[in-house]
Amino acid sequence: MKTISLSVPFCMLLLLPSITKADSDGANQTLPDTSIYHIESSWQDQHGETFNITELKGEVRLVAFVYTYCEHTCPIIITRIRSIVNALSKDAKQKTIVTLVTLDPKRDTVERVKQYMIDKDLDDQNWQILVGTADDVLTLSALFDVRYKPMGESDIAHSNAITLVDKQGVVRMQLRNLSQSTEKMVKLTEELN
Repeated sequence: MKTISLSVPFCMLLLLPSITKADSDGANQTLPDTSIYHIESSWQDQHGETFNITELKGEVRLVAFVYTYCEHTCPIIITRIRSIVNALSKDAKQKTIVTLVTLDPKRDTVERVKQYMIDKDLDDQNWQILVGTADDVLTLSALFDVRYKPMGESDIAHSNAITLVDKQGVVRMQLRNLSQSTEKMVKLTEELN
């Protein structure tokens, strides 16, 4: 069994060079050094659409790492995110995207995550589940300082973080446990929109 144990602090992003990307108006803009959008990786969403992670730039996002077979903390993470979204103003709610990244790309196929979205009644307009390669999941989880480790055949022990990312891909806040108050995250999400 392959064990994934990772301890790459978020500050490692500071080592990445600044690169130029087009902003939503088409003008060139340099991303901050701490942007997660410096990596080049290919992902699929629940519709099977393939895109580069850099294409997520331009929207405020709540990001969490989950897997669809999880019966323990993942449903709680989704409930916590729903409570954050439901506390937002109508305008901020419409502008905020929830991005879930599967930690189990082997079993969480596009078909599986699409059905999961239906089963959990997740709003297809503002929620998405990303499926990538095992290496891309490992890289992205490191940028979010999310640790995970397969436990046997079906379980994955993982960090229970909910992360707020601004339009430039900079982590602005992270709830590291499921009992933390969401009040500050709601307020900051409003401000960023």
